[in-house]
Amino acid sequence: MVGGTHSMRRLILGVLLIAAVAISGAWAGGSGEREAQPADGFEQWLQEAQLGAYQPATEDWEAIAEAARSEPELVLYTETSRSFPMLDAFEERYGIKVEAINLRGTELIERVRREHASGIRNVGVLMVGSGEVVYDQLLQRNAVVNYVPRELQATMSPGAQEPLLVHRYAIGTWYYKNDADPNTPPYDNIWAFTTPEWRNRVALNSPLASGTTMAYFIGLAHNADEMERLYEEHFGEPIQLTERNAGLEFIKRLLENDARVVPAFRDVSAAVTQGQGYFAGFGAHSAYAGVVRGEYDFNLDTQVAPAVVSARIFAIGAEIEAPNTAKLLVRWFMSQEGGAPWWGDDFAANPAVQQTGYMEELSMSDFNKLWDSPLDVRLQLRDEVADIFLLYQ
Repeated sequence: MVGGTHSMRRLILGVLLIAAVAISGAWAGGSGEREAQPADGFEQWLQEAQLGAYQPATEDWEAIAEAARSEPELVLYTETSRSFPMLDAFEERYGIKVEAINLRGTELIERVRREHASGIRNVGVLMVGSGEVVYDQLLQRNAVVNYVPRELQATMSPGAQEPLLVHRYAIGTWYYKNDADPNTPPYDNIWAFTTPEWRNRVALNSPLASGTTMAYFIGLAHNADEMERLYEEHFGEPIQLTERNAGLEFIKRLLENDARVVPAFRDVSAAVTQGQGYFAGFGAHSAYAGVVRGEYDFNLDTQVAPAVVSARIFAIGAEIEAPNTAKLLVRWFMSQEGGAPWWGDDFAANPAVQQTGYMEELSMSDFNKLWDSPLDVRLQLRDEVADIFLLYQ
């Protein structure tokens, strides 16, 4: 692809960003302008809260709970309404009330960034996806801190503890409807979605709104060599690129093939269910629980198309007045009881948790092509994926 095209694309993207203020900070790269770092007050707060380097080797949870009961009310920033009943259960267990703000992930991250830059310290605990953005936009600016209860440090994998604690993993994958053969995908290769036969027969949520979708397309771009191989396998000839690599080329061609970009994963589920003849949609694997409950009608692809891991993380807001409540809440959500609404739909990062619920027999190993991308790669590729979506959706 010629450099002039990329220059023009970046110019167009810059103009579009002005109209997309709500999400611009959420997918900005790691080299952008940063607010001034907090001074000694932040370090003093870490010491008093016993967080970061000051976390004690052994934690006394009875003492932490007692201290939490005298703290101001905590606010949980969450992208899932499943948190609400567990906050009620938390209050019943510990006698501590926690409020919640429920927004889309990109909106939450941008709100936290702006509040912190304005001197507001309202975020108690942040529970969200797009961990690389939280790392780049919040953790590196000391707007949030990572916290892993000591009892989990010996059992959880290092990658689930740093740079941010992982609560659970979702798998970004494809759903399908095939009236001719309901249990067989109506495609044998992901590149089929870019052909005329699949025009306007694919639905997905925008990566500008969904961390799962963003993680998926970053995964395709990161595994560009494999996407090239799949292209040649499907079409019988080498790919001719108009984008930098085959993963990005797939995104462009998918959008040019009139893929339906819908507001939420429930809209993807509805579109696949209502599809005539054959249809496909992308989303988190947990949407299949809606099929088990009888709300939708489609199958989950675990064998043909690549699937990509997407983590949901925790972070504690910097300089808050209720650090003990925050610690207690994180520990609660990581437990079997406190995380109950997710176990069985998503995969717990805590190995002590047992899968339950609608899909308890499904495991990450059931996905034939499961791809992942390291944090630095995700940061590097986010802008390119966002760029293509802004231009071609």
